[in-house]
Amino acid sequence: MTIAVATIRVMQHFRKSSDEFSRLAGEARQVIDQLTNVAHDAQEIVGTFRDIAPRVRRVMDRFEAVGERAVTLTDTVIQEVELPVRAAVAIIRGFRYGARQFVERLTQRFSGRVSTNGGRNHE
Repeated sequence: MTIAVATIRVMQHFRKSSDEFSRLAGEARQVIDQLTNVAHDAQEIVGTFRDIAPRVRRVMDRFEAVGERAVTLTDTVIQEVELPVRAAVAIIRGFRYGARQFVERLTQRFSGRVSTNGGRNHE
């Protein structure tokens, strides 16, 4: 009789273990299915990135080319404008200096004399 009770208990433990294993196997199947879905989604994303990457590279190359053109154009404009502007500034400075010298000479010429007719004022 003791052997029968022990055998029944072992069978109950075996059944509980079997049920637990079946439950874990079901959960494992769900996890595997979810991982399969995740892997499939990841493959789609990677495929999309593979399709998009060349386009992004082309856009970046275009931006780079536009940037280089803008720098070249700016440099050319500065070089073309700089010389005439410097020349104009030099002319203006020369004119100001000449005008100042002219006014100073006129001032010196007329400031030292009492009159232009030898000091006699006739009316």
